[in-house]
Parts: sequence; structure tokens; C-alpha cells
Amino acid sequence: MKICNVKTLLFSLILIFSCENYTSPNREGTAEVVISVASRGFYQFLIKFDDDLYYPENLPEEFKVVSQEPIPVDIKFQLLDDQEDIFQPAPNDVPVFLMSVPLIKIVSIEKIKPTP
Repeated sequence: MKICNVKTLLFSLILIFSCENYTSPNREGTAEVVISVASRGFYQFLIKFDDDLYYPENLPEEFKVVSQEPIPVDIKFQLLDDQEDIFQPAPNDVPVFLMSVPLIKIVSIEKIKPTP
């Protein structure tokens, strides 16, 4: 009878430790749309979320504003399994590789209205 109890206990422990917590593939919160200048006239628009940079594959045109100021947004996005290369201008204005950042798909994005 004791062997049966031990097997049941072992089986229960295996089940408990093999279960994974479900985490949503979506991330959400406040972020900023920032611009990265790759060369004169060539810009890359990035999402800065929790001090990390992401490259959005589907950023709406209304957020692609060439401006020095970041655009604060409420965002919900899904992290994809790919990366995008980010470039910076060389002294002769030719784009050169800077870094790779994770690619994301935006689920929803909305500008945060400034408080008066």
C-alpha cells in the first residue's frame, strides 16, 4: 500500500512542477515613439517601452512625425521572434549598423493627451 502512495505522490509532484504559468503574449503600458536618424532623410521610428527599444512593424503613419520630441503613447503590443537592424549616420552620412532591436506588432496605440 505504501508503494501506491509514493507513486501517487511522485505523479502529483511531476504534474505540479511541469505546469507553466500562462502569461499573455501581449505587453501593454505607457511608452514613447522615438525617432532614430539613420542618414539625411532616412528615419527609423522606434517604441521605447520600459527603457528598451523595439521596432514596430505596423506603426500607423500618424505617429511617423519627424520631430525631436518623443510622442507619449498608451500601447499594447506583441513581441515577435525576429529583430530589426537600426542604423546611425557615419561622418559621410552613409547609414552604418548601430544595433539590432526586437520586432513588435502593435495591437493598439493611442496618443496620451498632455495635461494642462
